[in-house]
Amino acid sequence: MSFSLYVSNLSSEQVAFSYSAAHETMMALHVFHDCTHHPLHIPWVISARKKINYTLKQEIEAFSFLYQRPLVTFWTMQGHSAFQSFEQGITELSSSPVDFFCHTIVATILRRKGIPTELMNDGQLQQDFIGVARHRYPESEEVILALVENPEPIRQRFINMLEDFWRICVKSDWNKIEELFLKDIAIRGRKLINEGILQLLDSLSQEIDIDPLKNKAVIRRMSKQDIYFDQEGQLLLTPSYFAWPHLFVNLYPIIGINYSIMENRHAAARPMPPEDLLKFLSALGDFSRLQIVKYLAQKPRSTRELAGLMGMTEGAISKHIKLLKDAGLVASKRESYYVFYHLLDKPFREFPEGLFEYIGNDHFSNNDK
Repeated sequence: MSFSLYVSNLSSEQVAFSYSAAHETMMALHVFHDCTHHPLHIPWVISARKKINYTLKQEIEAFSFLYQRPLVTFWTMQGHSAFQSFEQGITELSSSPVDFFCHTIVATILRRKGIPTELMNDGQLQQDFIGVARHRYPESEEVILALVENPEPIRQRFINMLEDFWRICVKSDWNKIEELFLKDIAIRGRKLINEGILQLLDSLSQEIDIDPLKNKAVIRRMSKQDIYFDQEGQLLLTPSYFAWPHLFVNLYPIIGINYSIMENRHAAARPMPPEDLLKFLSALGDFSRLQIVKYLAQKPRSTRELAGLMGMTEGAISKHIKLLKDAGLVASKRESYYVFYHLLDKPFREFPEGLFEYIGNDHFSNNDK
């Protein structure tokens, strides 16, 4: 089962990058509440739990239905700057109609489109929401019932909790996190321009598989949904420090993907194992293949172009390309009548650390002294 994003009608201009400090605080609350699925952040969770008091801990638990899966998204970067401070996010949420607060929660948890804005006047919808939410999130029952009965105090109570958690657990790290976001967006933006939407999506997570022939990206999930974009549609991509190792898909009010920044994916990457080290070294143990790698590092190229650059026959180039592909260093993409080859980033990133670990850290530590 999966989400399938069909992007035939989606242009690069319809893809936007954004982040919100308030939304990233929600991601941090998700990790804080369930760190077992986010092992990279366990040290941060241990530190954060030492900082909060009992009252805040109870409030975090009471509102946990908002930052479990599916994550409720109040900030979708519509009508304001794509890069939003925490204070801007809180001002936006507190000044919006309370119906927006309720509608976003109910639509996300029920996973329904077309829910009326003034949903609290719909008795059947209220009962549907209460039934689903109480079953899934029994620890939040008191807040769920109060939300339906009198939502304004619940919104303010949620904002107070979010502000306290931000101030105590996230604010001191925000400058570093924001710097990583800007760096990641710059890299992804170049990939979008140079390689297109499908290749960009393919780079976001191992949970995404692309199908170039059908112009779609498949996000592996327990549920199934086909998502089509028209000329008015938009795909919102939001980097996250706390999302690793998962990918979060937002369907309401617009289609959005929260993906883990490259920094965390690299930090969690397993060093290249010895058998892959041998393949890597064997594949590059030839000057012609080293030249091919250098040319492919500049941009994707066809065998005809490589043959012209290197003064070799296409048949000879194809043999070298096959060895590089068999070693997992190169992949191909068909465009019209031509096949273009490009380098895969992962083996080149993992090779130095894998070789370093294989030889032994102690040797280098002793010689550096």
